[in-house]
Formats: sequence, structure tokens, C-alpha cells
Amino acid sequence: MRTRILVSALVGIAALFASRGAEAQSRRIRDSNWRQSERDSTQQGSPQRFALELRFGLYYPQVDEEFGGTGPYQKFFGDKGRFHFGAGFDWQALRIPWVGSFGPGVGLGYTSASGKAFREGTYDDATNTYSYEDRRVGETSLTILPMHVSAVLRLDELFRRTGVPIIPYGKIGFGAGLWWVDVGEETAKVGTGDDEIKGVGLSYGVHWAIGGMLALDWLGRRSMASLDQETGINHVHLFGEWTNQNLGLGSNQMKVGTSTWTAGLTFEM
Repeated sequence: MRTRILVSALVGIAALFASRGAEAQSRRIRDSNWRQSERDSTQQGSPQRFALELRFGLYYPQVDEEFGGTGPYQKFFGDKGRFHFGAGFDWQALRIPWVGSFGPGVGLGYTSASGKAFREGTYDDATNTYSYEDRRVGETSLTILPMHVSAVLRLDELFRRTGVPIIPYGKIGFGAGLWWVDVGEETAKVGTGDDEIKGVGLSYGVHWAIGGMLALDWLGRRSMASLDQETGINHVHLFGEWTNQNLGLGSNQMKVGTSTWTAGLTFEM
């Protein structure tokens, strides 16, 4: 009798531990799955409210557009694209059911170009006997800090509900570009006294972009769940984007915007 009671107790305890182990294993599997449709509301991971972007690409300043395509920028710096890098921060303030997230975003970038400066009095002198290269001395540089404040729409509901790792998005808003020209270690200037004009300014206009993100969750679901738990980063994405910054719409503003491809990483948290 006692043997039967002891055996029954051991079997009951074993069954209890087995059921708890199966429940824990099931919970770990669900927690590692990024698909919203396969997780209940208590297993969605940490809240997702923001997106941080790190971006890079080539920048083609549109300075010469007001000169018919051939102007001072090409004469000083050539027509090659300049390396550009920047960062963006979006607040996913509103979630639209079956569509995605919508909210404001800001961005700031950096690019610069350098080349030889022209000897004084030779830049527009078509009759001088010096060759083009002989007329260039010293060093001059153009630095541009493009920035924007935009409305951002990310169409990520398909990804959240099914796991399809493609997320289209678009941005549109106000753009600006702080720029300055240096000759040697000093800011460039023309004229003297009250007529002096320094080579520094702020150009403003319109910023818009359209692109797509590739979610990297499928590379390691458990790793992404661990990253979320340890750092609060929900998702990591690769993105490619066509960026258009039409800067210099105001009077007496230099056109320092660009139209170009940009790529980078997005961290959602």
C-alpha cells in the first residue's frame, strides 16, 4: 500500500515538472518569434516607440544648377560625388492599424569637398598666359551640413503580423543646409568693409525620401529576442533610400541640396 502511494506521488511530481518544463519551453519559443500573430499581448517584447538611423552615401551638391550646369563648384571641386554620412531619429508616435507607424523625424548629415584655390585675379581672366593648373594655388573647401524635420510613414504592419521582412517607407518635410567655404584656415570672403561677404550661409527648402527596409530578424530569432531583452532594441534593418533635398529656394541662397541614393542601418526601440 505504501509502495503504491509512493509510486503515485513520484509519478505525480514527475508529471508536474514535465508540464512546467513543456510550458517554459513553449514560452521561450513564442518569445523568440517576432511574428505578432503568434504571440499574445503579454509576449510582444519591449515597447517600440523610436527608430535610430545611421546612413551613408554619395552627395552631389547642386551649386552649379543656377549657372546652367557649369559653374564655380565644378571648377573648384570637379563633378564627382562626395562621401556623405549622417544620422536620423524618428518618433513612432502613432500606430495606424493594418498600415504602420506615423510620426515626426529629424536628421543631420555631413559632407565636404576640397580642392586648389585660384590665384587672385586669375579665376575669370580668360586672357592670362597661365594654364588652368598654374592658376590654382593653396587649398579651398566647401562643407555642408544637410538637415531636415519630416513626417515619416513606415508600412510595417505586414512585417509585424506575418514576418515578411520588407518594410516600405516615405518621408517629407522641411530641409535646410548649413554651409561654409574655407580658404586655408580662414572663412572665404569677397569685398571689403561694408561690402564684405563671407562664404557662409543657410539654405532651406524641401526634403523628401522614399525607401525600403530589410528586417534582419530572420537571421536569428532567438538572438533578436535576447537583444531586445538586454538592450531594448526590437529590430535591426538594412535600408536603401532615394533622397531628394531641394535646398536653396529662398532669394540669394546657394543651392546645396542633392538627389542621391543612401543606405544604412535602422535600429527600432
